[in-house]
Amino acid sequence: MLDTDLMTYLAKLSKLEIDEADKERLVSEMSAIVDLMDTMNEVTFDECENLKGEGVNLLNLREDISRESFDREKILKNASHKKDGFFVVPKIME
Repeated sequence: MLDTDLMTYLAKLSKLEIDEADKERLVSEMSAIVDLMDTMNEVTFDECENLKGEGVNLLNLREDISRESFDREKILKNASHKKDGFFVVPKIME
């Protein structure tokens, strides 16, 4: 699944420099994270009687309040690259 070639590719996409010595360690750590996520996907809460009624209570959340935002021109005045009221950033995805 994960190997040093994939780690090199991901580092290039992320514009990160990773030492060759660290790649094996990162592959091991990332594999453990992916394995954990796979395990979590297998968990079902339908069968867990202990969890009924627990979790986020949607009635106790704060109310969304609309308010004025920052002045767009003031924020963009120091931007080196801007267009049509937005920041222009380099493309990072292939």
